[in-house]
Amino acid sequence: MDLRELNKTQHQHVKRHPWELCRYRILNFFLNRCNDNQIIVDIGSGDAYLASQIAKRHPQSSVTAVDINYTPELMAGLTQQLPSNLVLSPSLETVASQKKIDVIILMDVLEHLENPQELLIQILQLQGVSVKTNFIITVPAYQQLFSEHDRQLGHFKRYTRKQLDHLLKPLAIKKIKDGYCFNFLLMIRFFQVQKEKIFKRKNHVKTGVHNWKGNHLITGIITQLLWMEFKITWYLARIGVKLPGLSCYALCQPFQ
Repeated sequence: MDLRELNKTQHQHVKRHPWELCRYRILNFFLNRCNDNQIIVDIGSGDAYLASQIAKRHPQSSVTAVDINYTPELMAGLTQQLPSNLVLSPSLETVASQKKIDVIILMDVLEHLENPQELLIQILQLQGVSVKTNFIITVPAYQQLFSEHDRQLGHFKRYTRKQLDHLLKPLAIKKIKDGYCFNFLLMIRFFQVQKEKIFKRKNHVKTGVHNWKGNHLITGIITQLLWMEFKITWYLARIGVKLPGLSCYALCQPFQ
């Protein structure tokens, strides 16, 4: 969860949105396809939910969650609930001395940056990053869907697969696999954006990941449907059928 959304909740009583739960499953799916995942760095980790779940799922791994918005008070509050193989940090300096980094996670981070190349260059210059390092990147898809929700979360833009490729290629980062996910949610967001345009409303968006009200059963059903959809579209993408979705993903590695 983005820290802007976390601030709107009672931290101890967060009900996870199906999108967020499925997002964790997708991340774990990607991690299981990496050759090695002993040293994992999650950049822009927000409330550290993903990093925490990954650390629990992979207890043999060392996980560092980095977010420039972490304060000592926030880290102290979050650390009470975290597994021992997870460390929080407000800076990449924590991992600067690592001799090997197996996985860099950038899930819904680059859209928050006016110049995302600067962060990517900083990451590539880390001592532990090599041609064997796996990058897991997701970004919101399609600028046509840019809405008040994006503005409130501090997004600068949304991306297509081609635009993400244009961002990564000059930095010597090659995409191994890519595609779109959350395909059904794309239609929902499309109609939300059209409604916003028609009624010219710029009011504060009250619904989002932070205030999910669904019960355990409904949450589980929707999460499972989103997961089934991802698996279908993942394998379709491997044969060249890349259906549009609300998010764009890329599995990458540096090539020099």
